[in-house]
Amino acid sequence: MFADWKWTGPAEPVVSLCLALRGRGHEVWLDCPAAPPEASSSLPAKARERGLEPLSGLYLRPGVHPFEIRSDRFELAEWLDAHAPDVVHVHTSHDHLVAALAARRAKKAPKVVRTSHKGVPLAPGWGNRWLMARTDGLLGFSRRALDEDVRAFGLRPELARLVPMAVDLVRFDPAKADPAAGRAALGLAPDDIVIGIVARIQRHRKWRELLEGLVLARRFVPRLRLVVVGRGTHREEAAIRPAREMGLGDAVVFAGYRGDDYLDVLAAFDLKAFLVPGSDGTCRAVREAMAMGKAVVAARTGMLPEFVEHGKTGLLVEPLPGDLALAFRRLGGDVALRERMGKAAREKAVAEFKLEKQAEAVEAAYREVEEAKTV
Repeated sequence: MFADWKWTGPAEPVVSLCLALRGRGHEVWLDCPAAPPEASSSLPAKARERGLEPLSGLYLRPGVHPFEIRSDRFELAEWLDAHAPDVVHVHTSHDHLVAALAARRAKKAPKVVRTSHKGVPLAPGWGNRWLMARTDGLLGFSRRALDEDVRAFGLRPELARLVPMAVDLVRFDPAKADPAAGRAALGLAPDDIVIGIVARIQRHRKWRELLEGLVLARRFVPRLRLVVVGRGTHREEAAIRPAREMGLGDAVVFAGYRGDDYLDVLAAFDLKAFLVPGSDGTCRAVREAMAMGKAVVAARTGMLPEFVEHGKTGLLVEPLPGDLALAFRRLGGDVALRERMGKAAREKAVAEFKLEKQAEAVEAAYREVEEAKTV
């Protein structure tokens, strides 16, 4: 269950996991809200493209909507009685709430397993305390966050399981991309040194610090350019206007959302920057760039230090203009260094970000939860 129709944050990993579990012989359903008719890209549409038809009938609209929550509770309980799944796997607080309420009403209550995609500990408020008390297993991608959740919510340590992060390594393969085509699409010259960032343009994501760092670094590496892939309601205020005010001109390319040429655009980057995690605390955009063989300049925040190895696959910095400038100068001015780090990033991705490893770990977690029934 996933209470969001948008194709953003953890949506793609959730669909990929469903398909991987199906490939391992499990019967899997995906329940998510319907997308509005005007949506250009949505989780239901993307799931259908991959051969996974979502269930329909529940509201699953986050927020305080008592009628909808009550309706979803009864609808889901009836579905659980009809299909008797072993596990209901939830991914957000809202679908967790609906599943916990419905499981209590079902004739044969399934186990409720939650994945935390935040990469940081869950907030220890009363809402999460209520949900965690009705959770049979907690999965996460950060050891530090899981340990804190076990302590804060009094969970059984054996049912809080670390699972590997995953990337579609078949798709994100540098051999399948055309960097020259990506540069041509973005209006970049062959000798430009390209810093790429893929992130939703939101006020809190330190765009001014990033741009100021670029200004400082360009004094020493004039060919540095920044490509911003992403969109957002506040893009003019948060990023476009500050770039203009700093006199960056065409040194910054606002590439918007990319579709079919996304792989070529990633291949056009010389290095990847990332400062503030979004709704997916595992920072999937960073791991996709690593799979494409790109060195990373990342902030020491959230989960980023858990998988970006300073000095090996990239550089970890404080998200301050001076620190960013030094990192951009170091990597921008040393092609051998960034190629070496990019190669190490690709090797790490291939070794650690396999979807099969994640599905195997989730399957094992389900098994442990099921075996706990009889203990």
